[in-house]
Amino acid sequence: MEFNDIHIGMKCGSKKGSGTVTWIDGSTQTVYFTDICNNNSFEVNIDEIIEDPQAHNKEDTFY
Repeated sequence: MEFNDIHIGMKCGSKKGSGTVTWIDGSTQTVYFTDICNNNSFEVNIDEIIEDPQAHNKEDTFY
């Protein structure tokens, strides 16, 4: 996924879990999420975002 394709409010999956994009830091290419399940915040690097268009929960990684 290209960095320019990401926008605030978008739902994405990552290696750390799924969430809604709340902030994007262009200088470090870090994307900040709010977790879909429990509203906790977490951050991921652009390289950790999964290109699958469906957002999954952490529990779904075992399928």
